[in-house]
Amino acid sequence: MNSFLRKINLIKDITIQLPITKTEFIQKFRNHVDESDLGYVPFEVFQSSTNEYKGNIQNNTFELKKRKKIFDTNYSFAKVIGEIIQEGNELTINVEIVGFRKRILLFGVMILLFYLLFFVGAISNDDAFPFFILPFLMIHMSVMLVIPYFVIRRSVNRMAYDLERDFHYWVTKR
Repeated sequence: MNSFLRKINLIKDITIQLPITKTEFIQKFRNHVDESDLGYVPFEVFQSSTNEYKGNIQNNTFELKKRKKIFDTNYSFAKVIGEIIQEGNELTINVEIVGFRKRILLFGVMILLFYLLFFVGAISNDDAFPFFILPFLMIHMSVMLVIPYFVIRRSVNRMAYDLERDFHYWVTKR
């Protein structure tokens, strides 16, 4: 499943190298990321914080997500799982950005069931339903199933860009 999700760009791996020690990076991480277990928070958009990310860090690994903001159109579905490796004077960060969640399967199944019930009801009632509407419904169904894919893929790509940019900013900011 993971290899398929990587092929369709819903999981992305990146490597970031920074000229900083691991202890300095951990300190900067704790300054710029709010401590959280990344669970569901009902009214997260109303919490005030200057930090853009929430997450946690252990000795060699970290997890983070973008904080949800009110009226934010950048859908942040992506979750980041990273590994920190110190190599001499450089820090190598191997990051896996995951945009796909299992609850998305529930959404897809519900959409498919809705259209299946609609098609079965339309076919079983011969005199009331014009059949020329079926191609339009098939197009509508395909759009409803494809739009979430593009939104999640954009979220993963945007997270990769923002994460690399922000990590370099944290290191160069004094």
